[in-house]
Amino acid sequence: MKSLSAVQKIGAFLLAFALFYLLGLAKAAPDMAPLSIGLYCALIYCRKNYFAVSIAFIGGVCAAGHDLISLIDACSAALVFGVALAIHFKAALPLRIAHAAIYAFLSMLPRFFLGLFLHGIVLQGVCFLVVNTVFCICACIGLYAFFVRGTGTGLAYDETLGLLLLAAGLGLGAYQAELWGYRPFFTVLCALCCAGAYAFPPLAGAGICASFALGGATATGEAGILGAAVAIWAGGALFSGQGKWFCALACEGVYLLSGYVLHAFEYFDTLNICLASAGIAAVALVPSSLLKGLGKRLFPPAYSAALYAAERERRELFDKLGGSARLFLSMAQEFEKQAPEKPKVKSVCADVAAKVCARCKEREKCLDLAGEQAFERAAERALEGKETDAEDLPLFIIGKCAGLDELLQAFSASARAAERAEKRRETAQENGRAIAAQMRGMAAVLGRLATSISRVGGGDERAARELISELGYVNVVCRAAAVTGSGQELKVTLRLREGDEEKKAVEKVVSRLMKKKMALRECVRGEGTATLVFAPAPAYMLACGSAGCVKEGSNRAGDVSAVTDVGEGMVLASVCDGMGSGGEAAEESRACLDMLENFCRCGFEKGSVPALINKFLALRGGERFCALDACLIDLCEGTAEFVKLGAVESFLLREGTVRTIRGGALPVGVLDEITPVYEKLPLKDGDMLVMVSDGVLDALTLHGAEYALERIEALNPQKLANALIAAAKKCGVSDDASVLAVRILGREE
Repeated sequence: MKSLSAVQKIGAFLLAFALFYLLGLAKAAPDMAPLSIGLYCALIYCRKNYFAVSIAFIGGVCAAGHDLISLIDACSAALVFGVALAIHFKAALPLRIAHAAIYAFLSMLPRFFLGLFLHGIVLQGVCFLVVNTVFCICACIGLYAFFVRGTGTGLAYDETLGLLLLAAGLGLGAYQAELWGYRPFFTVLCALCCAGAYAFPPLAGAGICASFALGGATATGEAGILGAAVAIWAGGALFSGQGKWFCALACEGVYLLSGYVLHAFEYFDTLNICLASAGIAAVALVPSSLLKGLGKRLFPPAYSAALYAAERERRELFDKLGGSARLFLSMAQEFEKQAPEKPKVKSVCADVAAKVCARCKEREKCLDLAGEQAFERAAERALEGKETDAEDLPLFIIGKCAGLDELLQAFSASARAAERAEKRRETAQENGRAIAAQMRGMAAVLGRLATSISRVGGGDERAARELISELGYVNVVCRAAAVTGSGQELKVTLRLREGDEEKKAVEKVVSRLMKKKMALRECVRGEGTATLVFAPAPAYMLACGSAGCVKEGSNRAGDVSAVTDVGEGMVLASVCDGMGSGGEAAEESRACLDMLENFCRCGFEKGSVPALINKFLALRGGERFCALDACLIDLCEGTAEFVKLGAVESFLLREGTVRTIRGGALPVGVLDEITPVYEKLPLKDGDMLVMVSDGVLDALTLHGAEYALERIEALNPQKLANALIAAAKKCGVSDDASVLAVRILGREE
């Protein structure tokens, strides 16, 4: 348990003293035992410090009574509970509610017998004993839930009743306190209404204000105080969304209206008006963060089993994704490891010695000079592709070896086997590097997913409640709402009544509360409901146009172009030119383009995607190659990143000028290792991106294409694409030609 600082301890002591003082004044009749005994009993039951609570209790009760009876009440309760705690400590028995109620009853007996012997009061004394004992039990139940068990899981009916009765007792005592004609009841009531309307949950704020006012109504017998308190709280709650000052002004206005017009207050004079207004102003001067923190501390949001289950599954998914990412990285490292290269000469020598010499019957008679070094010259000649003869061996082997012919033939066979093994090793290493690159890409994807999931968290419940409330003002019934993520990953999910999803007010309300432009990303309709998902609207949007022509004599173009949304505000514009023309080239282009789109949708790093596609096509084999021209457009940040593999130049048209994006690199699938051409450009409203295949530049030339683009009206992307193809046809197109034009448009707020 967190220890309290000295300032916090002093503050808690003074607060307890004030509460005991108010409850000491809370008497409906002169001989009624003070309700402060119930609060004292509850604090001791909740394991609070006996000595500090007893000192505050005795001081508060004596300050309220100023007589011998009050001193007897205070000392008898402290003495009874002191003896009881000592007995429970020695016997190791827990203090339960039944025990606390009995001790509270015993501590009230001295007042009962004094009233009986001095004034002959019997029935009234018995009623006071019963009422105060019930109050003690209710206070124990309510404060135990508040201090020990916690309110995060919600309060039961008996716990709520106990706290509300305690608030009513404090209101009764506050109303009976008077200082030079001023009743602090109105100051506390107005401050409670203002704080409850702004920082407390609706039911809790209304309940506390009504219960406190009930104490004043009990003292005066006027129910108007109760109605006025509820009206003050309701006025503040109505304007709480506009800020604490609007809330305070609303509370002040309703307070004055209740006093002047409805005459709800008995002591409604200038002094009480000023001091009641001071209570509202004091709440308004407290920082909003402190008020909100106090509200969350006193009434933390209920943590339901569904939220707990969702949070637990989120953590488990984060752990699994993180573990999978680490596994893929470790596997990639294993594939990247290269097996130690064994010298081929030694390998051939060892192979010959194992196959020939080891099986020779005369092996024991053969001299062993430095092991297999005697075969090195013959092994080198065999590896060079030359025939080995006796002159390549030492004289002692030539003179004594009975299987010389077999030995010489073995060198050629072992050399060929070593060459094949070397090729297999190189192929395995090449495949290992390709697989390692793919696994590193998968590890990066899983790592980003895990990071994204860890940032999402359990959602903003307050924002969700505000959404439901604000949508109700525009006649949109929202049954459930969820706000998760932040920044560009912010997601707002709403479950609306069927038919409300088409109302434009929904998007306006969501954008206003989220303080940024939000756009509808998904709408799923069910039986009687519709689920809408909103995300931050990108800063830009696109208008696209494409045109092309087929090579003469061919039935189908080998070029394929597309503009595809790959998620998270990213759009992929691409032109793929398969080798040759016709159906086979088109299928090759489409397969390459589909692979590129799938990699981007899965979240692979942009730099690794072209290398992975090239590696796949190279390992697949065949003679079909593709020129890949891709542009990844970030609609949120306003950037365009070009990636080119064998593609020709592209163009950026801005305010009448043409900027050329260089082309280069070999087509995908030609070599195992290839370096793409990258270029990243910032975008602005009105820019036009133009991507072409080599057929266009073959007809126009690079300078001719730039000249044509400078003179084409660049407002409509479709007209621009048609005009550029028409210009290429005039110059004589000898190959498939494609043009893809994309215009960047700033989104209006």
